[in-house]
Amino acid sequence: MLSQMEERLTSLSLEQKIGQLLVGQAEGTALSESFRRFIERVPLAGYRINGPNIEHPAQVKKLTSDIQQAYTASGLDLPVIFACDQEGGVLSVFGDCVTEFPGSMALGATGSIELTELQAQQVGWELAEMGINHLLAPVADLNLEKTNPVIGVRAFGDDPAQVASHCFHFSLGANRGGVAVCAKHFPGHGNTAADTHVGLAVNHATEEVLRQTEYVPFKKLVDGGIDSVMVSHVVCSACSSLPASLSEEVISGLLRQEMGYDGLVISDDLSMGAVRNLYSAGEAVLRFILAGGDIAFIHDSRDSVEEAFYRLVQAVEQGELTEERIDTSLKRILRFKQKIAAYQQSRKLPSISGEELVRQIAERSITLVRDPRRLLPLSPDTKLLVISPRLSDLSEADTSSQQELKLAAYVKQAFPHTVCVELAPDEAEQALAEFRLQAAEADVILQGTVNAYRFPEQIAVMKELAKMRPLIAIMLRDPYDSELIPHDVTTLATYAATKQQLATLVRQLLGEVACMGGVPVRLARP
Repeated sequence: MLSQMEERLTSLSLEQKIGQLLVGQAEGTALSESFRRFIERVPLAGYRINGPNIEHPAQVKKLTSDIQQAYTASGLDLPVIFACDQEGGVLSVFGDCVTEFPGSMALGATGSIELTELQAQQVGWELAEMGINHLLAPVADLNLEKTNPVIGVRAFGDDPAQVASHCFHFSLGANRGGVAVCAKHFPGHGNTAADTHVGLAVNHATEEVLRQTEYVPFKKLVDGGIDSVMVSHVVCSACSSLPASLSEEVISGLLRQEMGYDGLVISDDLSMGAVRNLYSAGEAVLRFILAGGDIAFIHDSRDSVEEAFYRLVQAVEQGELTEERIDTSLKRILRFKQKIAAYQQSRKLPSISGEELVRQIAERSITLVRDPRRLLPLSPDTKLLVISPRLSDLSEADTSSQQELKLAAYVKQAFPHTVCVELAPDEAEQALAEFRLQAAEADVILQGTVNAYRFPEQIAVMKELAKMRPLIAIMLRDPYDSELIPHDVTTLATYAATKQQLATLVRQLLGEVACMGGVPVRLARP
C-alpha cells in the first residue's frame, strides 16, 4: 500500500516535479493575468516575496492567497512556498509593515537567547499573518572578517558556540510563530572579503579551522532538525574548487553524508554574480541539483526561471538527470511543505508585545565601548553638533536606504541646543571646513559612523574635529569602526539605526538608562 507521500509523487507529471525544484521571484503587488498564466505553464515550488511585492500587510496576504488559489485552480493542490529575507536590522524587506527589530548582532550583544527566541517568534507570527511561510534566517555565519562587505551585523557574532545557541533559539521561536526557517549561508560567508552578489568569494581557512569555527552553528542546527539549509556561492578552498552551491563535495559530501542532513537544501540566489558570471541560469540550476541540492532559488527574472525549467526537462530527456534523482528531492520538498502547513496551524503569539520587545532589546544591546574622558552622561543643556552619516545600501542584501535616519531628530528633542548636519563619505573634504565652524560653537560633537573600514573618510573628519572639541562616536552598524576611532573618543555601538535603538541611545546619553550590551565580536582594540 502506497504512503500518502508516495501517492502524491505518482500523481505528479514530470513537468510538475521539475517545477517543484525551483523558487522564483513574485511579480508585482497583485496577481496579474500574465503571472497567473505563467503559474499554470511553469508550476514552481514557490516564490520569494520582497520589496516590490510589498505595500501593506493586507495586500501581501491577498497576494499570497491569490497565488495559492491559482495553483489549486490549475490542479496542483500543494502548499506554495512563500519565502522572504526578513532578518531585521539592515535587511528588513517588510519595512514598517512589521515590528522594526535591530537584527542579529544586536541580539548577540544582549547575550540573551530568550530575547532572540521571542524576537523570532514575533517575526514568525507577523509573517504568517501575511501568508509568508519560509523565513530565510537565521544567519548562521560567524563574522570573522571585519572588512566583510555583505555579512557584518547580519551575524550574531563571531563566537561559534554563542552564534550556534542564538541560531538554534531563533529557529525555535520562528517555528512557534508559524514559519519554517533556513540556516544560511552554508558552509559560511563570514570569513570572506568579497560579496557573492557581485563575484566569487573565497574562504581560505583550513579544514581544521572550519570544523572549530564556521561549521559549528550549522552542525548544531542540523542536529536540531533545521527546516532548511541555504548553500552559499562561497568557494571553501579546503573542500572544493567550486562555489559551494555547485559542489557535490560540499552538498552531498559535507552536508548530507558527514553532517547527516536529510532535510531541504536550497541554493542562495543563482542569479548572483558569483555563479551567473560562470554559468547560465539553466546550467547553474542543473549543477546545483546534481550536486545534491533540492530547490534552486532564482530571483532575477521570469526568463531565467523558464530557462532553468526547460533545461531540467532537457536534462531528463538526454539522460543527464534521472527521474529517480528528482523524486529523492521531491520527498524532501513534500515533507517540507507538510511542515509549513503544520507551523501555520499551530502558531502562537509571543507573550509580550513587539513594542515592548524592541525596547528590551535596545536597552540590553547598545554598548558603551569606552568613555575615557568620562563625558557621559550629558546635561540636556549641552550644546551639541550632531553629524549623521547618509544611509545607503552597502550590498544587494541591504535595505538601509529605505530607513529614515532619526539620530539627529531624536538628539534634538532631548538636547535643545543642537545643530544637525549630514556627512556623505564622498563629500567629506568639502564638508570639513563647514564642520569646523559649527564645532567651534558646540560643547560636544556627536558623530555617527557606518562601516568606517569601507568609508574611512568618516574617520578623517572625526580626527580633525576631535582636536577641537570632545567627541562621542556612535557606531550605527559594524562595531569594527572602534578600531579606527581615536582611542580618546567616547564610543558607543548600536548595531542598527532603527528608531528604538536610537531613541534608547538618547536616553543613555542622558544617563536615564544604563548601557548593558557587550560587543559580540573580537576587536583588535576596544
